[in-house]
Amino acid sequence: MVVLIMGAITDPALLCDLYLRRSNWQDDKTTLRKHERDLRERAAREGLTVRKVWIEEVSAFKAGVVREKFDNAIAAVVSGVVRHLLVWKLDRLSRQGMGQVGTVLDQFEQKGARLVAHIDGLDSSIPQHRGLFAWLAEQARSESFNTSTRTQSTKAEKKLTGDWPGGQAPYGLCVRKRRTRHNRKEYPTSRRIADALLQNRSGEDIAEELNSEGLRTRRGGLWRSSTIHQLAHSPAWAGLMPAHERYEDKKGRIRWRATDEPLIGEDGQPVRTGDGVITVAERARILAGLRLRTSESFSGGRRGKPGANSLLSSFGKCGRCGGNMTKSGQQYRCYRRVNLGKSACQGMTVLVKDLDWAISAAFRARVQSFSPEHAVFKELAARWLAHENPEAEARRVELIGMTADAQSRLDSLDDAYYVKGRFGDANGEHRYLKLREAIVGQLDSANSKLAELKESMDLSALMDPTRLHSAWLSADQEKARMLLRVVLHSFTVLPPRGQGCKRNRFELLSECCFHWVGEKQQPLRRDVERISGIVLLDEEAESMGLAA
Repeated sequence: MVVLIMGAITDPALLCDLYLRRSNWQDDKTTLRKHERDLRERAAREGLTVRKVWIEEVSAFKAGVVREKFDNAIAAVVSGVVRHLLVWKLDRLSRQGMGQVGTVLDQFEQKGARLVAHIDGLDSSIPQHRGLFAWLAEQARSESFNTSTRTQSTKAEKKLTGDWPGGQAPYGLCVRKRRTRHNRKEYPTSRRIADALLQNRSGEDIAEELNSEGLRTRRGGLWRSSTIHQLAHSPAWAGLMPAHERYEDKKGRIRWRATDEPLIGEDGQPVRTGDGVITVAERARILAGLRLRTSESFSGGRRGKPGANSLLSSFGKCGRCGGNMTKSGQQYRCYRRVNLGKSACQGMTVLVKDLDWAISAAFRARVQSFSPEHAVFKELAARWLAHENPEAEARRVELIGMTADAQSRLDSLDDAYYVKGRFGDANGEHRYLKLREAIVGQLDSANSKLAELKESMDLSALMDPTRLHSAWLSADQEKARMLLRVVLHSFTVLPPRGQGCKRNRFELLSECCFHWVGEKQQPLRRDVERISGIVLLDEEAESMGLAA
């Protein structure tokens, strides 16, 4: 019997809700209207009245995403308000596999309700369809995972070519054609901030001066010392691509944050992303000045940015599924296994102290395998000295910039004289020779000072196993991660050879497959050669019971 109250049908058996979802990159609103039209026609054919249409634009795959409309649509059925939920296709409802879809089906079955996936031809009230629901749910999850993996890989590759990864550029810059360019309105103020920092003025003084003149930030707010320092630390402010790393927020969701370090390319050099407000040499001088003035340790990081909770966060990959390994208590665990369940990955765990030791030992062996002329060693030495002796490193970078500038002016002068035929008047050759002599003198002077500075820089700590080990242990976590990032892209931990099989640290090291900067990813197989370059110090050997 149909129950009518004030002309409205209230019998849940004759009511249905529609759930529509669109991916902001895949479907437009025209597509959603078509989906709704198809579902309304389906409801009419079955003699059902549409009570409510739930529409949302969120990911159905990412863990931790709050899907309010999805939850409300399921709740309406479970509470008995309606007996039917119609979706255009099963992947519109969920892309998290049978774990989530199976829970929905169980809840509906207990209430005598049904889930209909229109295009898939599935109806949960038909017992034989449950297996098809499971298959399509897992297929949707797999498609989303593969798409996510491809997207991340494409973004990473574009970043290595200098393409801006998205989001706003620092104050003073804008993004055009995926490259940073000077923002005409903001650049004068931004350059003024840079000049003040180069004069060793404090962030507080600079902010107070800007605010007193009525100048505001991009969002119209007051300038603060923290805002000034954030600009100074941003690699993009110097035209460099910032390195990003993954982290897990308080709700267990994966997020990305930019670090204070530039992205290192395959050649071991920082990747440029376009114009900067400051030069690389000026950035080194500014950061050196800030380090000398601040009492905070490098591990404090920038305000508002949580630091990584482990040495190997964003470096380690699970050997079963390729997902990230994250720290949980005293162990590194597969993130996908913890958050998506056994259907996503069988998972594995490794003790933090064992994996940290293995990667640290591999790092030290890798560093000691380089020649002083190796590109990666040069970059590592520069980063090392930037923290051991910031004044000397700032001077070194400044001299490099001076030599590059002088060489560029010399090349332009020679091109103007020999190729373009300028200086053709009576005194032309004399003027050319005088100019060339001046530039060559500047170039020779800068090169001479650079050579003297290099001779005075002590890099023996990177070449001596004992001193390198001591320096590595004394480095705080953020400094160690920064140095590790120069040498290592990532590593994959192979699963143990049997359930419950315990691995000593050497076995673990042989089952870590590295992707070193400047080289291809190592094959995902156990290789005892990875142990061959490891040098154990007496205290390490003693702690492992290997002392003579």
